[in-house]
Amino acid sequence: MNKNIECQIISVHEGKVEDAQNFLRETPSEDLMAIFHKVCDSNKVKIILSLLKTKEMCVCDISIILNMTIASTSHHLRLLYKNDVLDKYRKGKMVYYFIKDEEIKNFFETNLTKESYQA
Repeated sequence: MNKNIECQIISVHEGKVEDAQNFLRETPSEDLMAIFHKVCDSNKVKIILSLLKTKEMCVCDISIILNMTIASTSHHLRLLYKNDVLDKYRKGKMVYYFIKDEEIKNFFETNLTKESYQA
């Protein structure tokens, strides 16, 4: 494929632009964009996928999975918690995180086979 292919003139296809803009304003598209906004990087996706598999984990375990410091891992968990993706509970001195947002959980489950994440 020729990598130098580019438009030689500027020509706006108003109908296509309007269709795309309307589609992006529709509820399903906005919902999908909201999901991606909440999990906008690979570390957050890894956290969610890990929690799908294990149901709940503490920050220490998640930091090992991410190969990050506990402080950096806590930062990612805090953002997911603030965006209502995760919830947490305390058991003694340990804090466990789990997926709270059913829409995000369903989104990821739909794109995985049940065998790959069920214990």
